Amino acid sequence: MGSSGDDLRPRVARAMLWTALALLFCIRAFDAVRRGADAEALALAAASYPPLVLLLARRFRPGVRHALLAALTALALAPFALVGTAWGWLPWTIGAGVLVALPPRTAWPSLGAVLVGTAVVGALAGEPVGTWAWRPLALATDALIVFSLHTLGGLVADLHATRDGLARIETSRERLRLDAELRRTVGADLRSIAGRLAAAAGAAPEEARADVRAATETARRTLAEVRSIAGRAPEARRPPPPVRSPGFVRAILVAVVLVQTARTAVNFFFVADGDPRWSYLLVPLLALAVALLSARPSRGRLAVVGLLLIPVAWPGSYAAGALAMISDLWGLFVGAALAWVRPPRSWLIAAAVLALQVVLSVTPPPASSIPDIAAGLLSTVILAWLFYSLSRLGDLVVLLGRARHELAAAAVAAERARIGRDLHDVLGFGLSAVALRGELALRLLDRDPARAAGELAALVPVLDRAHAELDSITGDRVRLDPRREVDAAVEVLTAAGIDVRAEVAAGPLPDGTGTAVAAVLRECVTNILRHSRARICAIAVTGADGGVRLRVVNDGADGPPRAPGAGGTGLASLAARAGGRLSAGPRPGGGFEVVAEFRSDPPGLGGDADGVDPVAGAELAGR
Repeated sequence: MGSSGDDLRPRVARAMLWTALALLFCIRAFDAVRRGADAEALALAAASYPPLVLLLARRFRPGVRHALLAALTALALAPFALVGTAWGWLPWTIGAGVLVALPPRTAWPSLGAVLVGTAVVGALAGEPVGTWAWRPLALATDALIVFSLHTLGGLVADLHATRDGLARIETSRERLRLDAELRRTVGADLRSIAGRLAAAAGAAPEEARADVRAATETARRTLAEVRSIAGRAPEARRPPPPVRSPGFVRAILVAVVLVQTARTAVNFFFVADGDPRWSYLLVPLLALAVALLSARPSRGRLAVVGLLLIPVAWPGSYAAGALAMISDLWGLFVGAALAWVRPPRSWLIAAAVLALQVVLSVTPPPASSIPDIAAGLLSTVILAWLFYSLSRLGDLVVLLGRARHELAAAAVAAERARIGRDLHDVLGFGLSAVALRGELALRLLDRDPARAAGELAALVPVLDRAHAELDSITGDRVRLDPRREVDAAVEVLTAAGIDVRAEVAAGPLPDGTGTAVAAVLRECVTNILRHSRARICAIAVTGADGGVRLRVVNDGADGPPRAPGAGGTGLASLAARAGGRLSAGPRPGGGFEVVAEFRSDPPGLGGDADGVDPVAGAELAGR
């Protein structure tokens, strides 16, 4: 099975980390070879890599992380006891391991101690100032590279893994808001209808007539409101709030730029013995480069950085050889080009700078050795990769954060639409029954008070069910019993003067299937009462090919029927949302017929309407 674009995002983040780690391994190996390390020293120097890889590959509990860090530290220091200092020693894996394995309040002071200890050991070993001052700066750069890419990769993975979390939270909030709104409006109307009918039961004829008329009018008004809610388009999505790149991305970039600038100054003054008078050019040049590289992306700034750094190093090195040390910052320029300029122009810039670095290595004379040239190229590539990776991963975090907000907005809109449709599908029948039987009771009050009282009494359980179903629309799943709905349909249609024949020949049905059949039956009965002059109606629920079939026939169709599914709440739409098939139309011999078929477990009733909450509420309107 192929991976989706979303699934590739964490993979890209991890690939950036492992690529940077491989480049660091290579550059440290070249550096050791340059310093005369033999195969045994190289193997010993690489012994601390496996624990570091384990720390980066998995999230262990603190005890395991501390054990791996201890093992890493022991393996990183072991070569001192076996081969002394003849291996280009640089305990960068300790620095990286400290930042990855320890909590921040402990990690940063520990890294500081490692940096100080590295400088002190170099000074006590009698190394030149340029060497022991360079070493902690190189260690800090390597440790920051590994830590920053590991942290950002973890953030990307977390955002990707929890991309539905905000949608779940916002959908739950929307359910609570709609629940309160429906209780305040529809719920209040249902209570008003029940109160009016209860008052009519023991009132004098005139007062009873007024109460029943008020209850009937409220039922019709509420039914119109429910239909309006169901057909209402979802509100326009608000733009998601701005999502910014994590602050530590810029902090790490600034730190790496500063550290690399300090390394350049150390190399210029202590390694290449640069003339101190060049500091009048070097200091403002480096300060301006730091400011430009730390600023927001801009092609103009990139061009200025290139003009500051490249010509000064080459051909500037012809004027003073020490100026070639400025090329230590070329990697940052290449990374900025890759991040700020679109391909293929960015690739051309990177290739040109790397080619120029090879030229710088051989001119002006003397030419550098092959290992020195390779180490210089690798150093440029790793700095470029760091700058590019941090910039891209920061953008990816922003993208994922924005996607989470957009997904939440889509889920909220879908939940609103789902509740509107379910409101129509569930309450439309009950409110139609109240309006119909209320009008019948009004006509009977004078000539048959006993029957009128019976009609009013029959509405009490209808209203009780409507109250319960209103609660279930924004809460737990709506469950309707098809047998009870058939009985209720017979009762309502009979009250309307329609001769009803009903048959239920299907066995027990799963909740989802039974609810789907009952909801379609409710809509059929509502349409018969609203859109036909039927005198005869036949209802049949039978088993069919591993599923169930509902057939409703009446003799009162008047002209072409209203398009089923109009507005997303009609019969065809309801059946489709419940995973069934429906046909509806005039019969050749007269009348109108609706046939709906459902599988034993329709998917629209068993899932979640918004696609984010597996235990969400009513699913008459599943996706």
